[in-house]
Amino acid sequence: MVISSLVVETKPECTDKVSAELAERAGVEVHETNGYKIVVTIEAETVDDSHAIASGFIDIPGVTGINLVYANFEDDPTLAEAGSR
Repeated sequence: MVISSLVVETKPECTDKVSAELAERAGVEVHETNGYKIVVTIEAETVDDSHAIASGFIDIPGVTGINLVYANFEDDPTLAEAGSR
């Protein structure tokens, strides 16, 4: 499992709506809203899955930026497979 923490930046008038949209997405947990910034975590099976989820955030109306804060991917099964070759 891959766990990532991100800060999603929004237009100030869109923060509540973006937060609600993020909370509905599979694998995403909203932890805090601070001004126009939303702190979220993503839990996904692989790094690629995590990236795909985060990349989808930019399509939410009102999102202005996505910043990765932390990623733990030591349990990504695709990386273990690549290392055994």
